[in-house]
Amino acid sequence: MAAPRQRISRKDIRKPDRFMVLMGRCLDLLKAYRNPLIGIGVAVVVAAGGVVGWQYYRGHQQDLASQAYNKALREYQEARYQAALESFESLRTRGEAPYDALADLYVANSYIALDQPAKAVETLGATAGKEHDGFVGQVMLVTLGLAQEMTGACDEAVQSLDRALERQGPLRQEAMLGKARCSVRLGKTRDAVESYKAYLKEFPEGETVEIALRLQQLEAESGTPVKATP
Repeated sequence: MAAPRQRISRKDIRKPDRFMVLMGRCLDLLKAYRNPLIGIGVAVVVAAGGVVGWQYYRGHQQDLASQAYNKALREYQEARYQAALESFESLRTRGEAPYDALADLYVANSYIALDQPAKAVETLGATAGKEHDGFVGQVMLVTLGLAQEMTGACDEAVQSLDRALERQGPLRQEAMLGKARCSVRLGKTRDAVESYKAYLKEFPEGETVEIALRLQQLEAESGTPVKATP
């Protein structure tokens, strides 16, 4: 049996519609706070536009840095060191990570290739190993140490190479051999022997006739053989 329909009284008809009441209140609020709300809306739009614009700008700058790096690297690989030097110097001014650190390295190596090791030392001296850890830091320190060796600053070179040996990376052999050579130039025969023996212990496959003869000569000069580094 169907339920009887509820009768709508005149009182019910006179009751205000809840939806219309709510809409009216919202319109009243909009009218009362129209100017502040417009200001907030404009601020939100401007902020969103600024974020999007900044992201576009950063992406564009990074694309330009990548293109500049590839161009400079190609010049370096083609042994056009002066052109590479100028290109990497320009890239350094951009300050775009990670290209800034790589640009420092290639600027220094370009100077070394152009037989200007003093300028390589000047390029890396202030930042090598201070702002970069791991592989990049080690490469910077080894490059700095070898450039210092070329300028005859062997005391500084040994310090740079010792710092490089404290880091993980693939250039330990170059650092150990550079330290041994500099110890010889400084007249520190025992230190040189220790460095060569430590090198041969860590890299036995790196032994050559030249290194073996050099080690024998240094041991003879030092008077008595020096125990290898444990």
